[in-house]
Amino acid sequence: MRYTLRTGLAVATLAGSVLVPTAAFAGTSHGARSASAATAADQCTVVKSDGVGAGLGVRMTMSPQGPSAVFFDEADGSEVKRFGTLDRSHPALARDAGIEVEILNPYGSTPQLLAKTNGGRDGYYGIQNFPKLPKGCSLDEGTVVKQCTVSHQDGIGAGLDARLTMSPKGPSVTFIDEADGSQVTRLGTLNRSHPKLPASAGIYAEIVQPSSWDPQLKSKTQGGPTEYAFTDFPKLPKGCPLY
Repeated sequence: MRYTLRTGLAVATLAGSVLVPTAAFAGTSHGARSASAATAADQCTVVKSDGVGAGLGVRMTMSPQGPSAVFFDEADGSEVKRFGTLDRSHPALARDAGIEVEILNPYGSTPQLLAKTNGGRDGYYGIQNFPKLPKGCSLDEGTVVKQCTVSHQDGIGAGLDARLTMSPKGPSVTFIDEADGSQVTRLGTLNRSHPKLPASAGIYAEIVQPSSWDPQLKSKTQGGPTEYAFTDFPKLPKGCPLY
C-alpha cells in the first residue's frame, strides 16, 4: 500500500539509511500570538515554518483541532495556493501534485509531515515533527470523535433495522422500526458497557468483541433452528484512533 511504503521510507530516513539534505529542513519556529490578545484557542495554537526542498516552504500549525499545513514560495513568501491546505480531512497531496507530502498520525498528539520534493531515485523522503501543543493544552477529544464517527443501517429481520455506529469510543447499536423509521426505544442502545440485549427483549442481539477494531453485531430475531446473523460495523476512517 502507498501509505505503508511511505512510512517505511520515513523510518529508513530516521534510521540514517536515507540521507536527507540538511538545507531541506532549515527553518525557524514561532509561537501563538500574545496571551493578552488571544483567545483560549489561540493560546493553544502553535506554528512552525520549515523548508521541504525545491524552493518550497511549509507552515505547520498544531492546535486542539489537530495539525494543518500550507505551502509557500521561499523566494517571496507567497502561498502556493494550488496545493491547498493539508489537515485531518485532507492529509495528503494528490498524486498529480508533482511532490509527495502527507501528514502522518493526523489524529495523534505527535503528527509528522512526510515529504519528497524531488522525483525518482534522486529524491529523498524527509520527516518533520509538527510543533507540540503548549503545556496545559490538549487535543479536543470531542472534535476527534465527531470527525471519526461513521454509521450504517442494516435489516436484521422481524421488521427491524440495526443502526451500527463506530467511533473512537467503540461500537454502538440502536434499533429502528422499518415501517416508520422511528427508534425502538424499548430495546435501548448497545455499546461497550451494555453489549447484549436481555433475554426479555424478545430478540437476540449482541456486540461481539466490542473493544476491538473489528466488532460485529450477532443477532437473531426468529426462534427455532434459524442461525445467528453477523453484521460488520463500519470501519473507522483512516488515521482515526480507538480509545
